Amino acid sequence: MVAGRRIRFTAVLVAVVFALTGFSSSGHGHGSKSSGSGGGGCSSSKKRSSYNSNSNSNSSSTSGGNGSGKSSPSPTKSAGPPAHAQVVTCAGPGSPQAVLKVTSDVDTTRLVNVPVVFQGAGGVVERTTVPVSLKARETQTVTAGMTRKDKAADVGSCVVGTIN
Repeated sequence: MVAGRRIRFTAVLVAVVFALTGFSSSGHGHGSKSSGSGGGGCSSSKKRSSYNSNSNSNSSSTSGGNGSGKSSPSPTKSAGPPAHAQVVTCAGPGSPQAVLKVTSDVDTTRLVNVPVVFQGAGGVVERTTVPVSLKARETQTVTAGMTRKDKAADVGSCVVGTIN
């Protein structure tokens, strides 16, 4: 009986420490103020899942099963970017634009901003962002044009950034 109390006390203590240090089951990380998709700090799905299992077994054993100590459920969908893109053709000599294939990863219509970096041997030649309106799970081919067309010959690669 004493061992069971020690385990329960340890589980409660762990839950209190996690709560006080900023760990949460929503995955925003330890002390992180990010509002994006990645979370951060030292949280991980492995740590969250062990925290949730301790928290749920704790709340049912200490709250008498009335549900008052239960944590809110984690979202079932991934909080990743709303779309992804790939470069079909890149800018280069005589072609001051990149062609991109952009695909929605969500079940709603969204306006997304697709960041594109035109890179050369000396680093970044130019950056641009292309706004794209996508329906649910739609794929579109769009063009990302360079504003400094005279620099197209300096471009060696095109990189798509994180879409928001």
